[in-house]
Amino acid sequence: MKWMKTYRNEMSLGAIYRDKFKVGDYVYWRTLDSGMELYYKQQYGIIIELTCYEDGVRPVHYAKILENKSGEMFYVVLSSLVKVETN
Repeated sequence: MKWMKTYRNEMSLGAIYRDKFKVGDYVYWRTLDSGMELYYKQQYGIIIELTCYEDGVRPVHYAKILENKSGEMFYVVLSSLVKVETN
């Protein structure tokens, strides 16, 4: 069963990004937009929690993010995030 554990870890979505982000990082991500001129909307926020959701098939690593403009919480897959360099 050791192979299965290794296999599951390799197949988890976003696992390779776990070490690149931490709570408090300022990040942005893009979502699709239905606007005529822009195809996507870029959102900015601060990571307040890193979590892994396992549904029995494939673990997925998320960041819980407090979005700047709206103050809403979003769960975003780690592979979709880009860290913003700040001073």
